[in-house]
Amino acid sequence: MNSNEVLADFQFLGSRVGGMQLETRRINARGQAELFFDFDYKVSEIEEDSCFRGSLSFIVQVKAKVKNRILYKINLEMEGIFAGSTEKLSREKFKQMLEINGLITLLHISRAYLISVTAQSGIQPPLRIPMVNVLKMRENKNK
Repeated sequence: MNSNEVLADFQFLGSRVGGMQLETRRINARGQAELFFDFDYKVSEIEEDSCFRGSLSFIVQVKAKVKNRILYKINLEMEGIFAGSTEKLSREKFKQMLEINGLITLLHISRAYLISVTAQSGIQPPLRIPMVNVLKMRENKNK
């Protein structure tokens, strides 16, 4: 099948780490670390010329605690650029796709990135971002 026949009207152009902070501590407490996650996102800009171009940032904040002592903290901002057809999408539909499809894409990239970085930093087991209900996160943000 020809790829031009099945290409989506919404495309991922690329990503980069906008910011990453990892702080680890040596603590004497023993036991299983309890993880606390906070997720957010922001649509930075949407430009329109021959196509829509949108910038999206996915923000992950993590704290790992053992008996109320912080073992490590992570702050990650993953940025992505996306494009969409102006012929087939309205500006509002493109923004919706950016907040749903774009966010899911950056979530998966962030998950892989954090597994790799934490494993290489000596955090065992490596940090795995849990599954996130992106529709609910978007709904809560729009309230």
